[in-house]
Amino acid sequence: MLKPFLYMEERLLQSIKPLQQLIIHLQQMLKPFLYMEERLLQSIKPLQQLIIHLQQILKPFLYMEEH
Repeated sequence: MLKPFLYMEERLLQSIKPLQQLIIHLQQMLKPFLYMEERLLQSIKPLQQLIIHLQQILKPFLYMEEH
């Protein structure tokens, strides 16, 4: 009685296998970009620190009155 359902389940699993393979392939293709983003973020960190430092230096001048 359950045999047809087991067969359907097996067929369904087989039918999604190509999709799974495609998704895995896509993930592999996108993986380098994930690391590129991380490396980019790390590389701009020193620049961010420099800008923050510069802002701190210039902050007093912001409040000076014009003469």
